[in-house]
Amino acid sequence: MAERLERILREICFRIKVKGRKVLKKYPITPAQFDLMQKIYFTGPKTMTELSGNLGIAKSTTTGLVSRLEKDGFLERVKSSDDKRVINVSLTEKGKKVIDEVIVERVQFIKSVLQSMPEQFENELIDLLERFNSAIVKK
Repeated sequence: MAERLERILREICFRIKVKGRKVLKKYPITPAQFDLMQKIYFTGPKTMTELSGNLGIAKSTTTGLVSRLEKDGFLERVKSSDDKRVINVSLTEKGKKVIDEVIVERVQFIKSVLQSMPEQFENELIDLLERFNSAIVKK
């Protein structure tokens, strides 16, 4: 049962991700760069070490991703107001705009799928997924 659920969730996530990434064709952003941008968008500015740890990638890889995104104007490095030795990576308005466009594309895709289903199904699905997510967060 768990294997079946994992497969279904993986397939759903993949399809939604693919639809959202259509937007990225307009920008010089790789999937790895986009994942880094999303992490900052949803959790706030991060140090290079935090980004490496959160994404499970080497610090040297993180440095390369951040440098390219900074050069293209999607990210900026900002000294911490608490400790001037700490540099946080944050999104610029240009970077936020990209993430916002991807989210809009994903939401439109989900809406189009839900239109073919009864409203009751949508409410039940949301309830079940929220409960499932809460259980995951507790683990």
